[in-house]
Amino acid sequence: MLNKQRDWSLDFLRILSSLLVIMIHTAMYGWYDTSPRTYTWTVLNFYDTLARPAVPIFFMISGSLLLRKDKIDIKKLWLKNIAHLGVIYFVWVVFYAVTNIGVKKALADPRLIWDTVFGPNPQYHLWFLRTLICLYAIAPLLQVLVRSMDGKLFRYFFAIFFVFGLLRKTVLEMPFTPAWLHNQIVLFEDMELVEFSAYFMLGYFLSQPDAAQRFPKRTLWVVYVVTLLLAAGLNQLIAVIDNWPTQAFYGNFSIPVAVEASCLFLLFRKYFSEVFFSPRTAQLIVRISKSTLFVYLVHVFVIQRLQMYLHFYTTDYNVLFSVPLMVILVFVLSVLVGIILERIPILNRIL
Repeated sequence: MLNKQRDWSLDFLRILSSLLVIMIHTAMYGWYDTSPRTYTWTVLNFYDTLARPAVPIFFMISGSLLLRKDKIDIKKLWLKNIAHLGVIYFVWVVFYAVTNIGVKKALADPRLIWDTVFGPNPQYHLWFLRTLICLYAIAPLLQVLVRSMDGKLFRYFFAIFFVFGLLRKTVLEMPFTPAWLHNQIVLFEDMELVEFSAYFMLGYFLSQPDAAQRFPKRTLWVVYVVTLLLAAGLNQLIAVIDNWPTQAFYGNFSIPVAVEASCLFLLFRKYFSEVFFSPRTAQLIVRISKSTLFVYLVHVFVIQRLQMYLHFYTTDYNVLFSVPLMVILVFVLSVLVGIILERIPILNRIL
């Protein structure tokens, strides 16, 4: 029954995106302390380029699941989904505030926790939850929009997204963009919620039955690999010329990241949408897939503790091997901790 009802491609995309998010935060260690002309930075640059589609894919998964529903119950959406995400966000902001400050210091002066939780810079990677809450809030409106779009309107919408979102952000990130052009582009206000909405909607459109059929696997692989290598190569070239570890092609709205995310989404749809697994394998995949939100929330803490107590810094070794090793280790530890905590009442509702 589980095999017949479940879209396995989304489970595997969740797992892939979790691994890639960990890779982003693993490859970034030592990033600014290493010369772009070195072997170490070249490898880190490739891994970071490889990992950047993670966040767009997460939003595409959410859009695919939510917008494909027959009808979104707004009351249930707020009471169940948005309220739940709000609680999770608050719990984890407090968690990182306490652990980053230090438990003893935080208990001695609770105002430090208050200043961190309600200050301008809460834990950096939790921005994802804030944006997801906003997207869930406007999801009923997005559903009406996508259901009313024909092919022509769909192409028009994503043409606007390309020009005012992807192209604009890509040019802004380029260090050699002329000042006069940069200033004119900046005049267009930053509207990331609108841009992330496009990924949300893109997940819906790419999950339609005929979407994956339009593109052969070979074409998708070629486009993905060529885009990945070009992005990594150009980023390396810019960094060497500028003599600074740049992130010109790393933004969530960079053209290469959007292309790579779309290719991976379609490829996973092709490979895993209608596969069948044994009951035991299916249960294992579902369990790991359900742990991916917890993995996202806790992985920064795990990385910090591996560095603090085991002194495991990827740049101390050959990064070609140490980065993927760290990614796998952090992922496995995070999943195991999540599975254990899921068995504890109350905790399983806020993790």
